[in-house]
Amino acid sequence: VWSNERYKSAEHRAVVNGEKERYSIALFLVPSHHVMVKPLEELVSEEDPPKYLPYNWGKFYATRNRSDYKKQNVDNIQIHDFRVPN
Repeated sequence: VWSNERYKSAEHRAVVNGEKERYSIALFLVPSHHVMVKPLEELVSEEDPPKYLPYNWGKFYATRNRSDYKKQNVDNIQIHDFRVPN
């Protein structure tokens, strides 16, 4: 969302190495609950308008956690739910 789809996340892959030990460290970016997530102004223009509506990270995160990530009778909120229709 922040990059307005200019940057894509890399696919994560781990390769087993039989000769060396492997150490993994999880690193996550989790904004404060009051942060409004939206495309950065530097990456938005008339030629490339915002592709996502702003949303509050805390409300988004709380909604995701309430579902306990299980399949419910209703759809779980996703980032694509904030995508501006073409």
